[in-house]
Amino acid sequence: MQNLKNKVTMTNIRDQFPALNRTYRGKQVVYFDGPGGTQMCQPAIQRMMDYIENGMANRDGLFATSEETEAILALARAEVAALINGYDDGVFFGANMTSLAYAISRMIARDWKAGEEILVTEMDHSANVDPWVQIAKEKGMTVQRIPVDVNSLKLDEAFIETMIHPKTRAVFLGLASNGVGTINNVKPYIEAAKTVGALTVIDAVQAVPHIAVDQKKLAADLVLGSGYKVFGPHIGFASMDPELFSNYKPYKLIPAHDEAPSSMETGTQNHEGIAAMIGVVEFIESLGEGESKRQRIVNAYELFEQHEQKMASFLKEELSKIEDIELFTPASHILSTPTISFVIDGILSSKISKYLADEHSILAANGNFYAYQLANKLDVMKYDGWLRVGLSPYNTLEECERFIDALKKCIKINL
Repeated sequence: MQNLKNKVTMTNIRDQFPALNRTYRGKQVVYFDGPGGTQMCQPAIQRMMDYIENGMANRDGLFATSEETEAILALARAEVAALINGYDDGVFFGANMTSLAYAISRMIARDWKAGEEILVTEMDHSANVDPWVQIAKEKGMTVQRIPVDVNSLKLDEAFIETMIHPKTRAVFLGLASNGVGTINNVKPYIEAAKTVGALTVIDAVQAVPHIAVDQKKLAADLVLGSGYKVFGPHIGFASMDPELFSNYKPYKLIPAHDEAPSSMETGTQNHEGIAAMIGVVEFIESLGEGESKRQRIVNAYELFEQHEQKMASFLKEELSKIEDIELFTPASHILSTPTISFVIDGILSSKISKYLADEHSILAANGNFYAYQLANKLDVMKYDGWLRVGLSPYNTLEECERFIDALKKCIKINL
């Protein structure tokens, strides 16, 4: 990120991630599995430790630590809302995005009926497919799936008008693909859903680490995310338009909070993890410039994108020069995250992943990454799935060069 602005350099960003100091088998570790989970930034770690060290408590107590916990939860809701331009009084937390999706699916499906429809995509992570599909099938509903164009690796927008109609109860979309990195143009689907009164749910897990997500601009009813994909702890978060809470009755314990968004949170939450989310947003905001909090956050993401796309372009160019590699990334004119997936003819991706880790301390995963529909459609499971390189703002061009050198050695020894 050198030369982007005076106060932001690669050194002071990397200094905020203690895990980058790790070595493995005598080499500095390279973390190239951002889509599976980023490393935690120091402000998040500090916020978590402050909460733990100063005294933890459950909610609703008439004493200091409980009152402080309430204040931390309120601040975390506001910070996450600022991160995605969501709703302070609409943010709630859970164990992870998948757990939240399953809980939400039961709630929103209370009045779904046989013969009605939902819409999912062929591109998404299972967490934004299976919870909705399973309960829809239990209700005797029809499941429509937006196809992926295998050439462009985009959702096929030609099906918007035919797939969204008065029988559609909900539309579930991924803002960015964890498999191939495509940033989807979800706005037309949301607009079409609004015309028929369908709920719109956006999985922003892979988008939030890389772009300034704007729930209000998208006009999405519900946005889901994961803290550990954006420099934070292993928790999930959601932001729902508060006007919709009155339409749904969550499944909860009878004595638990009745008011939203607390009513959406089952049981005692991971308060220390939620505290860490405050540090995540503080870290991102600290890197940007602007008069308002939102402006500083957006500016920080602009810096992230510039740095990440420079590295991604380098990797794509170098990988395209290597014989027998098939890249699964959108064309340069299509917006995408710095997630680069590929296979090598004749070598299993699992063997490449293990070789890179064991011999070069480069951590890059293989598999379908729960985007099993997309992986099957692109026929990559015969290679043990993709080998995926997922970049984060703390990665460097030097690490990318090191990866290319290691990959060439891997191919040369023909695993």
